Parts: sequence; C-alpha cells; structure tokens
Amino acid sequence: MAWRSVPDQGQQLFTIDEYLALERSEEERHEYLDGCVYAMAGESPDHGRICINLAVSLGTQLRGTPCEAFAKDTKVHCGPTPRLGQSMQGLFAYPDLVVVCGALQFHDQAQDILLNPTVIVEVLSPSTEALDRGEKFRRYRT
Repeated sequence: MAWRSVPDQGQQLFTIDEYLALERSEEERHEYLDGCVYAMAGESPDHGRICINLAVSLGTQLRGTPCEAFAKDTKVHCGPTPRLGQSMQGLFAYPDLVVVCGALQFHDQAQDILLNPTVIVEVLSPSTEALDRGEKFRRYRT
C-alpha cells in the first residue's frame, strides 16, 4: 500500500462519511488518510505469527487489569478530530494490535472504530516500514 500526503492526479477523494459508508458495506478492509482510501493487503505467515504471539503475550499480561487487547481487525481513528460537515481530515487504520485501558470510546453508534487506544502496535515489514514509522506513527501519536 503506497501512502502519499498529496493524492495522485485523478485519485478519487472521499469524505469521512463516504469512507465509512463504503467500509461498512464491503467485506474487504480499507484504511483512510485525508480523503484517500487504500485497500488492505494480506499478510505474510511470519507477520501473522508475530501478531498472534504478541496478542497472546499481551492478553496474558493484561489479565486482571482494566486494560484489554484487541487484534488487527480493530479499526482506530487517529489524527485531527474531523471538522463538522464534509471533512476529509484524519486517519482510520487497522493496527496489528491495540490495547485500551478503561471504558471503550467509539466514533459513533456503530461501535466499530475505537477513539481511545492506550497502546498501538504495528509489526513492521519491508513494504510497510516507511509508512508505519512515518505518517501513521505521527498520526497515532496525536
């Protein structure tokens, strides 16, 4: 998946509302960055193993605490809070692992987008490292 801070010529831009309508009507997962929608690629066996091992380890360590871990099918919204109206600003992504401490906070009534992750884990691969250490990391911190 190639992310750009400026969309390609001719690339269709979506508002957040349009993205969410698309995402909730399809089985394929997509990430969103400032109006651009990107289909999620599959993962390698090694990537999957690392994610499972992290989930098991973190889940065990969090037992008995107010925190819980969620696997990679959990979508988070990070970055600037969308402005009212037809906003295109923001990142909606599927991190490999998310930890939330306390009550879950959601984007809307669909309760499919977390707003309050305490920890976000991305397993790096050669094809995603630049993005995961760059724009996504910057947005995750906000």
